[in-house]
Amino acid sequence: MLRGLIGYGLRPLRSRCRLSAGLAASPISQGNDGRVGCPHFSAVIWFSDSSASVRGARKDGLMQKACSVQLLRPSRSRRRESWPQLGGSVPPQSASVVHLEEEDKYSCIDHSTSYLHVQSVRDFPIEKLNAEVVLVRLDSELLCNPLGSCNLSLERTVSTIKYLHKAGAKVLLVTSWTPVLQSVYPVLKSTETFADYMSSLLQVKVVPVNGVPGLTSFNPERWMQNDIILFENLFNFKGENANCNDFSQKLASGAAIFVNDSFSLSHKMLASTVGITRFCHASLAGFHFEEELMQLRKITDTTRRPFIAIIGGSNFLGKAPALNLLASLCDGLFFVGKLSLQIMNGFGIPVPSCFVEKNSTKEVLQLIQTAHNRNIPIYYPTDTWCLNNKNNNHEKLEILDSAELLPGWTPADIGPSTLEKISSLIPLYKKVLWIGPTGFDLTEEFSGGAAQLGRILDKASHDSCDVILVGSAACKAVKGISGSSSKYTTFKNASVVLEFLKGKILPGVAALDKSYPYQIPWNAIFSDSSQPLVVDIGSGNGLFLFQMARNWEGSNFLGLEMNKKLVVRCLRDVASVDKRNLYFVSTNATSTFRSIVSSYPGQLALVTIQCPNPDFNIEQNRWRMVRRMLVEAIADLLQPNGKSDVESVLLGMKEQFMTHGKGQLVVDDDGGGDHQMDNPFGAASDWERHVLARGAPMYRTMLRKVSCKITKDETQS
Repeated sequence: MLRGLIGYGLRPLRSRCRLSAGLAASPISQGNDGRVGCPHFSAVIWFSDSSASVRGARKDGLMQKACSVQLLRPSRSRRRESWPQLGGSVPPQSASVVHLEEEDKYSCIDHSTSYLHVQSVRDFPIEKLNAEVVLVRLDSELLCNPLGSCNLSLERTVSTIKYLHKAGAKVLLVTSWTPVLQSVYPVLKSTETFADYMSSLLQVKVVPVNGVPGLTSFNPERWMQNDIILFENLFNFKGENANCNDFSQKLASGAAIFVNDSFSLSHKMLASTVGITRFCHASLAGFHFEEELMQLRKITDTTRRPFIAIIGGSNFLGKAPALNLLASLCDGLFFVGKLSLQIMNGFGIPVPSCFVEKNSTKEVLQLIQTAHNRNIPIYYPTDTWCLNNKNNNHEKLEILDSAELLPGWTPADIGPSTLEKISSLIPLYKKVLWIGPTGFDLTEEFSGGAAQLGRILDKASHDSCDVILVGSAACKAVKGISGSSSKYTTFKNASVVLEFLKGKILPGVAALDKSYPYQIPWNAIFSDSSQPLVVDIGSGNGLFLFQMARNWEGSNFLGLEMNKKLVVRCLRDVASVDKRNLYFVSTNATSTFRSIVSSYPGQLALVTIQCPNPDFNIEQNRWRMVRRMLVEAIADLLQPNGKSDVESVLLGMKEQFMTHGKGQLVVDDDGGGDHQMDNPFGAASDWERHVLARGAPMYRTMLRKVSCKITKDETQS
């Protein structure tokens, strides 16, 4: 019988010692079938180093935090994707096949977009929200739109706030708005007027608070039990756009959990979307943010084919990376607006020089070549509405052939034959992306083409065509045409989508806690997925787990390692020896541990952490793995009388466990006060052997989980 266990360790200040935790505390048993049985597990934290280094660490006061592990009760995430090439069809009888396919899997996973899989409010344990201070970042423009069937984004944002409030969280709201937005929406006149509007929207009293945002400048007596706090417009503070560390810390003061529901700002690095995450123990996506992120990933999904992109706007050079990606994904490209003039010039069609972006010629030709290599068509307007520069009478627009643009004429919008061409093409495609305006950067007076294109796409959406609208021009064109916007995927802020298509990291997304994006096929990986699971975080070269897997065949062993090359090497070794109780995954376990282990069908018996921080010599990078949410998860899931070893000098880490363990962990006296116990495991890591060879001792201290919570006085005693 394996008990819920953890093990972890860290390096001292003056050496790069490797720490391990393992199995022990009772003799190894052997079953009738000759297999080595599993010993009784004790949760162990194992620290090694010389006495001098330990004393120095204590003196410097740097042993304030250490590695921690997050364990959860099994519950499958509804948004988890299937594991590439390792689905349920993989036969469990061949370990070599499974592990070699895992090696091949790395060639098809786009690790550049793996950061898009984040933890959301939906995945966070609801009981952990009660009485916690939760700061929510909102999109003020989205909130000012009317609530109804045509505004599902607003409904999801409101649902985020109501969900947190109903769960018992103390909710703080922050947002920003510019003077231009303030002139459009009267409710943004002041913090007070917006708070009144939010009160009517949420049916909960929202209290406005002016001044520097954060609880440090707020009188708690004003905060009634069920009130929601709204801080002053962040636009008024320079630290917001500068992502100032001090401002971020003030903003996060008193808040334990951060929830981002302002997806339209994901491409910006702001204090309220990025900097604040450094000071909250959990950073999650709200319901609106989660949905928008899922829709963003669908833009590059090519399962619905054929797929055409209608691309407008200007600045070909700046958009070139995004355009090349679309050329590699789509089955057709239709350029409108100023971008179409660059394409026409690339095809050798005469275009007045004043309309040509001369520094983008190379990129235009490269795009045309990409499309030619893939044998996909590129379309451009056949006619345009044009304005005579000598006659400023806007009523006298004329239709000119696009191939016969004359000097002195300025293109204003796409013409009727172009719209007819688009109308005839759209029914041939099952997916349409429209990004950018159809006009030529004049005024809204010449935007008739956009409205007509909106009607064409509205009809296509009724014919089972997936329509994605990106940018304010595209979204505005279809607004009011249909009774519901649910049939469209819309992104009003085109900058977020363009940055994504360029392959750039979205800072607002990258700052959130991560979840593992794939469902691991446990039954295919392990011969018996019901066996107790041992997880090694930072498994490195895997020597520790290989020895453990040989010694205890009655358990399954999983190594989580950020270095993909090491993981591939380990998987090759696993396949060569045909081990069916050992596996490795390339991931950052600090943020993905919850989503990975929660799907395991058996019990989680033990977690080990060995040298988790490669940048230990940089003081600000030390102990980043210790997070309150991980400590709480350990305290919740350890079975009563299960144990955890903590090196005696790690006073800071021990304090973390005693503080956030909520009375469920107490000091165990089984060790008799002697911290230099013998290795209770039958296996040692390669670095541990190196440490012992130097004559450095190993230190251990035990924490025991009790079946009921104890009082604060008992904990201190």
